Amino acid sequence: MTGHRPKEWNKWLALAEFWYNSNYNTTLKITSFKVLYGYDLPQLTFELLAQPKVEAFDQVLRERQIMAKMLKENLEKTQNRMKVNADKRRTEREFKVGDWVFLKLQPYKQTSIAVKKSLNLASKYYGPY
Repeated sequence: MTGHRPKEWNKWLALAEFWYNSNYNTTLKITSFKVLYGYDLPQLTFELLAQPKVEAFDQVLRERQIMAKMLKENLEKTQNRMKVNADKRRTEREFKVGDWVFLKLQPYKQTSIAVKKSLNLASKYYGPY
């Protein structure tokens, strides 16, 4: 976000904080805002502020719209790059009825299958099925 305008990062700090607090936290399974205040953050859109009355506010609004567009484009590029890299390691597999297969376990989910003293020594695959 600040790579394009490194000397203007302090102008975007409030927007970055807003994004962080309104973003879904996978560990908490909820947004930081909801944890803190107990209700969901109302979604703000730039269209609601379409009729600015002050020229300085109009300039800030235009800059934020440009920044939001740039963020969206950067996120799409990053998601596409991550998908391409993930797809490089994937191979198409076909299984027939009667084939023996192993299921790969996720370390954090593995504890429900078998309790081990050390997860490092636990099996990575479950099966065969």
